[in-house]
Amino acid sequence: MFIGGHVHHTDDIVFLKKHGFGFGEVVLKDQDARSYWQDLNLDSFIGPHFWLIAHGPHEGDPNSSSNLLENYYPSLKETIDTTNRIGANFLTVHLWMDSRYVTGSQILIKRRVLKDLFLYAREKGVTVSVENLSESASDLEYALSENPEASITLDIGHGQLLSKSNTSFEIIKRLAGRIRHVHLHDNSGGTGVKDDLHLPIGDGIIDFEAILKSLLSSGYNNTMTLELKRHELEISRQRLETIIQRVRVDLGL
Repeated sequence: MFIGGHVHHTDDIVFLKKHGFGFGEVVLKDQDARSYWQDLNLDSFIGPHFWLIAHGPHEGDPNSSSNLLENYYPSLKETIDTTNRIGANFLTVHLWMDSRYVTGSQILIKRRVLKDLFLYAREKGVTVSVENLSESASDLEYALSENPEASITLDIGHGQLLSKSNTSFEIIKRLAGRIRHVHLHDNSGGTGVKDDLHLPIGDGIIDFEAILKSLLSSGYNNTMTLELKRHELEISRQRLETIIQRVRVDLGL
């Protein structure tokens, strides 16, 4: 299992390497961020035992076709280009497809956009992975059904929001083979963006042990990003590693 943290500037890479993290997830949130990263020579920062992946921008109005086609889709293509330029080959994107809140016609448009996006990314040598926001497993299955190679970034914190129980369990049960990356942060549940608190592991109500037991028993042994502030990373990694060790003992791994 490889544990990493968010990267906003090159000094975040220095911090993560110094503290023994395996990789950094570069946050390409807007044009300024893309411009900052695409012009850097990163060879002196990376080294042989550390690598980068990327995280794309927020979507904006999830029910606006004009926003999607005229603004967000072009920005995602630019983000793929930047991901390629920094030597990363994996990009997580937001594209809200919760059928409770996003119209059916808009989801159909998003499915077509995703198909084109995956093709563009493949040409650039980048894997695009869709992050769950508040979608059920059924929502994700439908959204990705035209793209059998499409992968999922499982955000365990998001799974606790807008749901009576954490949707990570259902996503793992039905879509484990598509999960290529995991985001970790805690919260106290809730009904909206304001409740997406990104607390350190163990400071909220999420049952990480049960979720990770389900995830590891499915065969997952890949990357996990702690989506936390820099000063929260080490204690959260210690807690996470303790949980993973207990789960592995329980599963006989």
